[in-house]
Amino acid sequence: MKKLLYLSVLLSAFLCASAFAQSNEVALTYGGQFVSGDYDFGKSGVLEANIAHRLVNGEVAGLYFELPLTWTFKNARTDPAAALHDHYTGFFFTPGVKIKVLPQLPISPYGFVGVGLAHFHNSDTDQVSYENVIDYGAGLDWKVLPLLSIRGELRDFNSGVPRMGFPNPGSRQQNVMATVGLALHF
Repeated sequence: MKKLLYLSVLLSAFLCASAFAQSNEVALTYGGQFVSGDYDFGKSGVLEANIAHRLVNGEVAGLYFELPLTWTFKNARTDPAAALHDHYTGFFFTPGVKIKVLPQLPISPYGFVGVGLAHFHNSDTDQVSYENVIDYGAGLDWKVLPLLSIRGELRDFNSGVPRMGFPNPGSRQQNVMATVGLALHF
């Protein structure tokens, strides 16, 4: 009985300490991308890894520095007028800030903004294009365990149009990505 009491106290202390010490997040999410621009892009897959560190811990909101790395795959781009078609992948890296509202509650909404670089690779011609990118959006964390949450996000990577063999009539394209996954808080 005495061992059970010690174990209960130790477990309670660990859970309380982990709740107060959660200043880092690591997330892995998966979903789809919907690109809007001057061409028909169709839909593609998205895989995102995200690391964030809390800078300010407030009662109402927390301020985080985040490092998202997003990979898009199976992208197709078509220009019906010129009979052009190609396939490409994209990597987006946009360090930024995130504000999480009511981070201590089981459901926490958040918004973010960042700037960085997009790397596009045309798998048909092996051409590469680097473009500047602005990242913004919102998400929701739903805590299912003290250190684990289910995460849903909607991100828009507003990037330059990849220069890879197509005429470039516009200067920007919207790379909207919806993802769902898991986040570990420690």
